[in-house]
Amino acid sequence: MRSQKMIRWGRIVVAATVLSSCVSSAVEQRRPGQDNFVSRAVFASGRLWLLSDAGDLSSIVPGEKVRADAGLREPALDVCVSNGQIKALTCANKPCKEWTLRTWTDGRWSADATIPSLGDHVAALNSAPGRDIVVTDRRLVDIVGGMATSVALSEILKTGAVTSIHATVDHVFVGINAGEWGGGLRRIDRRTGKVTVIEKNSMGGLCGGPLNTSCDPVNGIADEPWRPDCVAIAIGLVHFSPHGRIVEVCKDEVRRIYFKAFGDSSPRKKQRQGDEPFKTVAFFSLVRAGNELMAAGIDGVYRFDGSAKPKVIPLPKFEVIGQVGVSFDLPDVVLVLTAINQRRSMSGNIPLLVPR
Repeated sequence: MRSQKMIRWGRIVVAATVLSSCVSSAVEQRRPGQDNFVSRAVFASGRLWLLSDAGDLSSIVPGEKVRADAGLREPALDVCVSNGQIKALTCANKPCKEWTLRTWTDGRWSADATIPSLGDHVAALNSAPGRDIVVTDRRLVDIVGGMATSVALSEILKTGAVTSIHATVDHVFVGINAGEWGGGLRRIDRRTGKVTVIEKNSMGGLCGGPLNTSCDPVNGIADEPWRPDCVAIAIGLVHFSPHGRIVEVCKDEVRRIYFKAFGDSSPRKKQRQGDEPFKTVAFFSLVRAGNELMAAGIDGVYRFDGSAKPKVIPLPKFEVIGQVGVSFDLPDVVLVLTAINQRRSMSGNIPLLVPR
């Protein structure tokens, strides 16, 4: 009965109010009910891996009803998928003097590299061809063949608000979710460490423009299949009322791709910016799936193929496994409900998309 209530509650919150494959959050002190505060979800080795913000890593095999402990001996700061394998960045003691990069292979964890922390705080772990990347509040660390090299960032990142990260050949894009205070997008030059704020505001109001650092949390970043030199980002916030959009970034050019009115969008209703109504669909996840982009909005799953309008399907039914709502119903992605966003806004549970 308790599980059924949790499923219904998850559906109600997502439908009514409402992290490349990395969405990060700093490890928090354990609290009751923290199992559903999922900071990262990835799919590798035939199973869904879930990381809580307490650093606990677990996994669920599709078709099974058990959430199993991953067997890490120390808390995980972050996880990501590299060459089809899950990797975890761990820390044995606090404060962390060093981090260990571990890979899950043949049912066990192996240590790939040890990185001195130098007093930094981890923002996110990600991967690029032939290397792994750790972004801290002060450095960009490249790990190749077990050896780590780093470049200093030109400005300090607020690691606790980093919720999405994406690496390209030349840059690392970092999405910030500061809740009602926005967050925006940062671009890090992988060679020099220069941090650039990517935004496009308008003079028409407080939160004008397609990408406003003061108002727009960035929850997902992915390559555009139809424009390989560009990335798309998902913007979403629910704080009393929802707002969000999908935006394209090509070098320093920022352009809105898509938005949709949410609820009553009559002309007499208040406008947020330009032609956007005050209430729009908030997006909390964005991933690439083959030649499409998929986004999780508060009212469904959106598929973009480069045309003007996406295909939209309702959010699937979620099943509670180990206190987390999950759905394996869609063939190319898994959906996970997490309550972690409650710390930044009044969004309740939000859906995350996890590429298979």
